[in-house]
Amino acid sequence: MMDERFSSQAFSSCGLDSREARQLADLLADEIRLEVHEVLDQYMRVLIERLNAMGHNLKLETSYQGDTSYPGDISYRDDWEDSSGYHCELRLAINTIVTDGYAHFISRDEALSPIST
Repeated sequence: MMDERFSSQAFSSCGLDSREARQLADLLADEIRLEVHEVLDQYMRVLIERLNAMGHNLKLETSYQGDTSYPGDISYRDDWEDSSGYHCELRLAINTIVTDGYAHFISRDEALSPIST
């Protein structure tokens, strides 16, 4: 959950170009990925229901019974296996990448200074 751990003050207190700032930014990316995943997962289920109503047989792709998709990766397949082998008619997936950063490499003054040639 996004909370005060990610306030501007929390980032500032980590300092520039610090391991702590990188770790906090990584944690923020993880939290955002989880929140975005919840929304995308719900909407993907609506889309899959509509496609299945049109004759597809899309199922959540899982590693084992009861497995759920990994945050940032939602995949459905219309597939089956029979005596002639494995068949997949349709696969739909959403892969989410969250990137972030917090002044890990340069100061604000350096970032705002004119580029010299």
